[in-house]
Amino acid sequence: MIPLAANPPNEIDIAADNNADLAISPELVTTLKRIVSEAVSLFGATHYTHYHFLLTLSDHTAHFGLEHHESNDSRVAERSLLDDALRDVSLGVLPHEFVHSWNGKYRRPAGLTTPNYQEPMKGELLWVYEGLTQYLGNLLAARSGLWTEQQYRDHLAEIAADLDHRPGRAWRPLLDTTIAAQLLYSAPEEWDSLRRGVDFYDEGWLIWLDVDTKIRESSGGAKTLDDFCKRFHGAPSTEPMVKTYTFDDVVSTLNEIAPFDWRNFLLTRLNSTDFHAPLGGIERSGWNLAYQPTPNAYLKDFEKVRRGAELGYSIGLRLNEDGRIADVVEGMAAAKAGLGPGMKVLAVNGKAYSADILREAIKKTADSRHRRLDLTIDNEGHMENHQLTYAEGEKYPVLQRDETNEIGETG
Repeated sequence: MIPLAANPPNEIDIAADNNADLAISPELVTTLKRIVSEAVSLFGATHYTHYHFLLTLSDHTAHFGLEHHESNDSRVAERSLLDDALRDVSLGVLPHEFVHSWNGKYRRPAGLTTPNYQEPMKGELLWVYEGLTQYLGNLLAARSGLWTEQQYRDHLAEIAADLDHRPGRAWRPLLDTTIAAQLLYSAPEEWDSLRRGVDFYDEGWLIWLDVDTKIRESSGGAKTLDDFCKRFHGAPSTEPMVKTYTFDDVVSTLNEIAPFDWRNFLLTRLNSTDFHAPLGGIERSGWNLAYQPTPNAYLKDFEKVRRGAELGYSIGLRLNEDGRIADVVEGMAAAKAGLGPGMKVLAVNGKAYSADILREAIKKTADSRHRRLDLTIDNEGHMENHQLTYAEGEKYPVLQRDETNEIGETG
């Protein structure tokens, strides 16, 4: 047990398979203390009598986060306190689940507050329950120092690019992913870009960044989303309790902070079938989503931890460590060549497959003499040759500064 705050008490309780994995650094303890202090400052009140971060470090349990009013159950890889890549990819779960004490447990959508198990929950406001929590949890990761500013931007670039490469957007609006949450949580990863998944987490991040920057813009910098959080989730401090809300309550509170047509602003984004993700918040902050020929630091850490290759933004292919295809992005070169999830890449232009050999072949496509990739594929025991036509080289997401269009940093 490590104390993080005194009034009300906060602590982190850590369990691990190996004693060596419990070696949390003094710097990380200080960062966790800042997560608590920054959260209390953000909301302006607490709604718990004590709070426990319950952290499991194990490679023998499922990895997830689960929120409770006065604790969170967060389970990550066993070396997440020691390995920089694991820390970058995994520990953001701690501020996310902590935010749920305010946003989810104290303030809860009325449709998710059912009186018994016979009445189905209604998830239309999961873009607030989880989406706002995603935005605020990641904001706390940056404000506390758990992530650097560059790490925050790298994470944001990756999710923005991923959401901007989902052809399923053309038929399934974000609101439908909230209604179908019970099905999508357990959906397989195959064909995810065409079907969409629980996108209300990460697209919620984009939408609430859009809201935050719009508040700043319309108020001349006098107001931010922090003011919304204090009014919606804040004083007075209470013991654990549930205070329900509706869509109208969200809209009216936003109007109290910064008068604007928030209803139409939100409904347009929730019901959109635009192919492209809502990037207005990124752009209003003075950045643009762009692509570069090398992975950013977060994507390198993500590939290391997940043991795969992210080629979704070039040829539209996502691979597991052994070359097996985890997913393809419909409409891009791999899908057009007939590749699909479950197939396995055996060779690239006649050379035995490795991620580095495939990357090098993709890199060469920027040269007009190498505009074709020949992939030898194992399709459930059938050896096949698939030819990909592609001409843009390697492409990985990055946020590029645009000083002609900014209202100042969100933070």
